[in-house]
Amino acid sequence: MNVRKFLGALLLSPALVLASISPAHAADYSTHPRDNWLPNARVFAIAHTGERIVIGGDFTSLRNPVTGESVARGRIAMLDAATGDLVRTWAPTANGSVRALSVSGDRVFAGGDFTIVSGHGRNRIVALDQASGAVIGGWNPSANGSVRALAVIGATLYAGGQFGSVSGHSRSRLAAIDVGSGALRAGWAPSANATVYTLAARPDGAALLVGGLFTTLGGSARNYLGSVDAGTGTVTGWQPPPGCLVPSNQCIVTDLAVEGDSAYAAIAGPGGRLAAYQLDTGVRRWERLADGDVESVAVRDGRVYAGGHFCPDFSGFMRCDFAAVDAATGAVDPDFAPTANGQIFALDAGPDALRAGGAYSRLNDEARPYYNEFPLRPPSTDITLIASSATWRYQDSGADLGTSWSQPAYDDSSWPSGPAQLGFGDGDERRVLASGRITYYFRHAFAVADPAALHDVTLRVLRDDGAVVYLNGQEVMRSNMPSGTITSGTLAPSTVNSDAENTWQTVAVAPERLNAGQNTIAVEVHQAQPTSSDVSFDLALTAR
Repeated sequence: MNVRKFLGALLLSPALVLASISPAHAADYSTHPRDNWLPNARVFAIAHTGERIVIGGDFTSLRNPVTGESVARGRIAMLDAATGDLVRTWAPTANGSVRALSVSGDRVFAGGDFTIVSGHGRNRIVALDQASGAVIGGWNPSANGSVRALAVIGATLYAGGQFGSVSGHSRSRLAAIDVGSGALRAGWAPSANATVYTLAARPDGAALLVGGLFTTLGGSARNYLGSVDAGTGTVTGWQPPPGCLVPSNQCIVTDLAVEGDSAYAAIAGPGGRLAAYQLDTGVRRWERLADGDVESVAVRDGRVYAGGHFCPDFSGFMRCDFAAVDAATGAVDPDFAPTANGQIFALDAGPDALRAGGAYSRLNDEARPYYNEFPLRPPSTDITLIASSATWRYQDSGADLGTSWSQPAYDDSSWPSGPAQLGFGDGDERRVLASGRITYYFRHAFAVADPAALHDVTLRVLRDDGAVVYLNGQEVMRSNMPSGTITSGTLAPSTVNSDAENTWQTVAVAPERLNAGQNTIAVEVHQAQPTSSDVSFDLALTAR
């Protein structure tokens, strides 16, 4: 797997992430989380059980971010799905990591590295009462190695991981267990030659999809992804192509999600991948590349959500650890762009919220460790705060304006003004600027009555070549510009040509950055060279 590449000050600013717009459905989840309880260590698994959410991981407590109250929990916890509040009456404890969760009827199944749960000996797999959290007596299949994946089809719980036996019987990394009794299913014994990380049921329940590090499944060649018959364990003919075959750094499948006629795979390795496969043929429908591992995937209503430790690039878009794509085409969603500073191990795309667990400590540049819930966006139309083609005050004299020009109190009354697009050299300008400069400055004031009433503020910028954007004196975007201090002599690192000149860039900005009353956007556009043949600028700011 690749080491995470941190972008730092090079391209990311607080509470935003940058990307180029391409055709895709708009994500239906907010990019800003609600105030759910926060665990004190990693979250590996999430299960949705109607009105309840179960999370598992390494944590030993959860904290209310509003009141500061902390409550002990033993690596597994239940939250209210509607509010994100901790369910205080449900408190089993495990003595080792909880890495997998599944729900069936009145039971919650957990797998991981533990050997004791609430004082009961339970080797790496346990059944808990969904109402009380009590360990189910008599249900005790024992695995001799880590359980990394669980899935239920009908009356059978399927387990995958690193184990070699279950209930004293040989089971090489895959096993089938009776949901009610905990008895091992006799005769169901496909084997994998390396770790199984993820399991997913076909919609018809006929087969179980299996992903992991293996290259053989049930004795048949299957590179990291395959399927077995749910009833017999026989390997099916479903044989998707691997993301890559690099012996030193395999393209392992870390997570799976299924919707309709397709399976979606999170893939790690040399770079990361998000891929879609036909469930009937195994044909790869599309694939999107990232610069780090994709480690989790979820799908809902035609949108696929990916998490991992990629940054700054996901399929040519500026994304750090989160991305969303159109399920049919793989087109990257231009609006869904929260940013984290660590791995995303688990995603759950629920009807009310997208839930994300992992190893991160900050989300949108705020302390939001390990688990967050992104609620559905309220149905509404966009509110235009600054329209494209708006009138801007500008400075194209070539003078060095220092840093004060970006502050709201700066007096720009002597600057000329004109409508966007502003620039020269392309023939589509509404206001032509002087050529031969490195840096061009732009300012625009706008009013907001009540920032607290706004959701998902989105900033879109057209720039040639590079730009830095300030909202109320604070940097909120840096596109095609180097890290560090920017001066009037700073050159953009690369020239923007062809279609890229007309490609809008987008950032998600926290609504808290807006003021009640007057606000100021200030933008500096930099050329890659002072003799450039053109320059372009336009900007739009919307909210919901």
